[in-house]
Amino acid sequence: MGLNSMQDAPGGAAAAEPRRRSLTELLEEIKRISAGVITKQALCEILTGAVLDRKELAPYEHWLPDRHTRNLIYRNERIELMLICWPAGVTTPLHTHNGQLGWMAMVSGRLKVENFRLVQCDRPENQEVVGIDCLAGATSITMEQLSTEICEPGGALNTVDKHQTIHRIVNPPEWNEPAMSLHIYSMPIDSCVVFDLDQQKCWRRDLGYDNDKDRD
Repeated sequence: MGLNSMQDAPGGAAAAEPRRRSLTELLEEIKRISAGVITKQALCEILTGAVLDRKELAPYEHWLPDRHTRNLIYRNERIELMLICWPAGVTTPLHTHNGQLGWMAMVSGRLKVENFRLVQCDRPENQEVVGIDCLAGATSITMEQLSTEICEPGGALNTVDKHQTIHRIVNPPEWNEPAMSLHIYSMPIDSCVVFDLDQQKCWRRDLGYDNDKDRD
């Protein structure tokens, strides 16, 4: 189940039992987990059915009209937590997550996640680089789309891991609705590989934050 906001939590039997907690409490759990062994299950357990007050997230909301924004809430050397704001009509490039663990829970609105796997490229030797997905630079790429997920408050968490690391996220213009999602990554991700299948190329893109919060 996904993260809910107090204003947006849906009802119905499919929703998780709400567990109201402050952002401070959620951060304490994340810090505790990051001090030990970080697993997909451990983070899923603390995010399942969690209910946060939107007022606590307001300081991290930052919107731009033509793209999503990445807004840092907390980071240490092993984990990062951010709020991402999605205007209607934006789509990320197809991208990797450096083989790291990742969790996405919806706060408001809906998003479509399209999951892919790399079938082949002409720079396979670069895929064995320690600590990152690869060095990129391919000029021939074949991808297979595996699935499409609709993510909404109270729905299933979207996750990435060392096996499923490639996806793109879409906020379709016809939905005509902004969205917000909470993202956790372990380890923190400072760059990723971006794919342009039309032009058959990929490259490494540095990642940053759109708010001014200092890193912890």
